Amino acid sequence: MLGEYRVSRCTRQCFSLKRPLAEGEWYYSVVMESGDDFIRHDYSLESWQGPPEGAIGWWKNRMPRSDEKRLVLAPPEVLIDLLRQMAAFPEKAKTRYLLALMLMRKRLIRPASNPLEQTMCVEVVADGSTIEVETVSITKSEAETLRLELNDLLYCEAEVIE
Repeated sequence: MLGEYRVSRCTRQCFSLKRPLAEGEWYYSVVMESGDDFIRHDYSLESWQGPPEGAIGWWKNRMPRSDEKRLVLAPPEVLIDLLRQMAAFPEKAKTRYLLALMLMRKRLIRPASNPLEQTMCVEVVADGSTIEVETVSITKSEAETLRLELNDLLYCEAEVIE
């Protein structure tokens, strides 16, 4: 089973310089262990010296601008339907496999067979139906392209509702 890790949202403050991060500013986020918990520190680009000792993970991001539209994940029913439809496109097997893993992470589907087999059977939590998904290997060089492809498929712009 995939583990659950709780990490706080962006602090909107530079941990080193103790100043707010501005709209559109690039920053780095770092996750560190603190006892049984995880803590997050955000660093402005100017204060970034690389990940601190003991960092579990880090990434680069940009503060949103107030004039930007927010991207939201498609509804669960749409994601499940997309997983089913992608079976008709064998050339998208790697993207489909990543989508299945993401849906497991979101607890929308669960393994119904050994995920280490050549084909994994997953069960849709909402209705109990099953879907066969080919288990594939993904190389490091393919990862970024597949991530961008998934983002294009799964996210759409949302209007800000006041």
